[in-house]
Amino acid sequence: MFAAGTASAGGGDDRIVLRPGDGITFSAEPAPGWCSVAAIGHDAGGRLVAVTAGHCRQTGSSPIWKVDEQHRGPIGTESEVAGTGSIDLLGMPTDEIADYAVLVLDETRVRGSNTSAPNDRNERVVLTSIGGLDGGAAIVGRQCAAGRSTSVACTIADEVLVGEDLLASSLLMRPGDSGGPLVRTDTGEWIGLSVGYRFDDTTLPDIPLEAPRWGIYQRADRIVAELDERGGVGAGFRLVVEP
Repeated sequence: MFAAGTASAGGGDDRIVLRPGDGITFSAEPAPGWCSVAAIGHDAGGRLVAVTAGHCRQTGSSPIWKVDEQHRGPIGTESEVAGTGSIDLLGMPTDEIADYAVLVLDETRVRGSNTSAPNDRNERVVLTSIGGLDGGAAIVGRQCAAGRSTSVACTIADEVLVGEDLLASSLLMRPGDSGGPLVRTDTGEWIGLSVGYRFDDTTLPDIPLEAPRWGIYQRADRIVAELDERGGVGAGFRLVVEP
């Protein structure tokens, strides 16, 4: 879903708000690098968790801070639940290993939101459900992505190319947007998590897209399926519904 206007942060709630596309860092000090968050929700154990890119993962137990709000203290820690992702010799994502990591959030210090921060046109993305996709070319309509570096960006192309774990879109994001969500704007379905780009489609089904390079996203439905298969932290993930 794609929304315009403001979203309430909750009356009287002074906790840090973590939104899709927000930046996270592993340092209490201002740092030149960060990653982004795709989705926030609760797992079957009642934990508040967030999903980001696996290639952003540090030690598996490192504390995390929200970018630009480090002065307010850490908002949670990494967990051992992650897929490292896979890359080729040029460092571009390949489709062999899923790329995601689960963060465990401190609900006394932070609350989750399903609505991104706005871009300079006051546009936001809203995650209302988790979308499943079949392999090959899929028509998904207009897509928007959110990330700490780019904010909210959208594409008019309605096709994505779907592999085993990854999908390709003509929507390109920037360094620091890794971990941010890709969303179908007409349905609000979370369908992907930004992990990089490729100049070709050799790791995905041989169906060309009309673009010089493609944004590559980890499939959201595969993340959730792996979490359920593993059990424990992140299993039974369900999105928060509050803005």
